[in-house]
Amino acid sequence: MSPLYKAPSEHGHHTVFKPGQDGIEWLGLDMLRLKAGERWQGSFGQVETAFVILGGRCHLTLAGPQPNTWHNLGGRADVFSGAGTTVYLPPKAEIEVEAVSGLEVALASSPCDVELPPVVIGPDDVKVISAGASNWRRDVRLMIPPGSPISQRMIVGETLNPPGNWSGVPPHKHDLNSDIENFLEEFYLFKARPGDGYGVQLMYHDDQGEGLLVGDNRVSVMLKGYHPTVAAPGVTLCYLWVLAGEVKDYDITIDPRFGWVAQTESVLRENRNG
Repeated sequence: MSPLYKAPSEHGHHTVFKPGQDGIEWLGLDMLRLKAGERWQGSFGQVETAFVILGGRCHLTLAGPQPNTWHNLGGRADVFSGAGTTVYLPPKAEIEVEAVSGLEVALASSPCDVELPPVVIGPDDVKVISAGASNWRRDVRLMIPPGSPISQRMIVGETLNPPGNWSGVPPHKHDLNSDIENFLEEFYLFKARPGDGYGVQLMYHDDQGEGLLVGDNRVSVMLKGYHPTVAAPGVTLCYLWVLAGEVKDYDITIDPRFGWVAQTESVLRENRNG
């Protein structure tokens, strides 16, 4: 079975998983939820961290080797309200967070052995792409895209999946190192609207696999195989996705049974724009 976690919904700081757990080597995830006026202090070891504001607004103070202070970061109500704010934090960061409003933050991390500067990626810095076509169309928000110099190992984004639609199509994988593929671990942190809605996360290879029921605050970790996602009718899914590995190159293998998808997408776009 692939790792599937439930991100705690209680206030405070909680670790969802960390490297060395359930076969995971390169990724960790913590959640932070604060009420307006509450503060939290945290310190990090030899990891780089993506401080992803899922909802709310905060002041953030960074101590350690590269101190800085940012005021009134964030602002979106939730992940369904548009692109958000992410802060890249270098290794050995020490932070203090003060919630200006009700605040929810995902702290994604990966081992890191280089010293990079902290970076704020605001909503205007997020590249939003309408990906796919027909019933596999979705919106992809790139905060730390492949090839970005912001991080050593992490690639970070969000996908907004309309009701009944598929994402991760054409199905692809990145579970081995070869001439055409690079090994990357990946997790999805799901949000659902309505909150009791669900989707299905598939993971398969060589016609063997599994389907996981995913919904609000579920976290699926992909260590092997192709991994498309589908939202149930009437349910909008939005998921934060983070990838990391020894090498950050985003080299993937597409399921050959779906090689036709790219050509079909171009035809559908031409018909739509014609």
